Amino acid sequence: MTTHVEQNGGMKKSIKSSLLRTAIGGMLTLAVTAGAYAAEQRGPSFTLQPHHAGISVPDLEASIAWYHDMLGFEVVRRMEQAANPKMVFALLRRGDFNLELFQVDDGRPMPDYRRDPTADLYVHGTKHIAFEVDDARAAAAELAAKGADIALGPIENPRSIFVFIRDNAGNSFELIQPK
Repeated sequence: MTTHVEQNGGMKKSIKSSLLRTAIGGMLTLAVTAGAYAAEQRGPSFTLQPHHAGISVPDLEASIAWYHDMLGFEVVRRMEQAANPKMVFALLRRGDFNLELFQVDDGRPMPDYRRDPTADLYVHGTKHIAFEVDDARAAAAELAAKGADIALGPIENPRSIFVFIRDNAGNSFELIQPK
């Protein structure tokens, strides 16, 4: 009977040892799997969606009028900042997109090279915003008829048709028609 108990005790130890090895193996597998999953998911854990683009302009009122008349943006609110730097700005909206226009006291004029969408590519930094349209050629023709400055295009490639427009202050933006 003692032998049987020892065998059972040995079996219990063997089972415990086997369970422990299985549990540790499972945890290692989970850790490796979680690590591999984390490596695949390198993006942020928070939501991200476009909110607005900001554009510095020399004349806020003229630019508000231009973006309203040319592209249909409406003023949502106007704000002022008294110092560091002193400026007035407005938030405009069309659909789900917001555009922030700001006029800074003692602002410097835009350098000439920034008015050429292709030359500006050689300088690091933000280049333009793009608006998707159903028909880039028709949109460009309509804006040109209203007096907008066509900076480049329309250009067609295998994936899209696009055109660059200059606003009243010389800032370029793109109208793009995906194919």
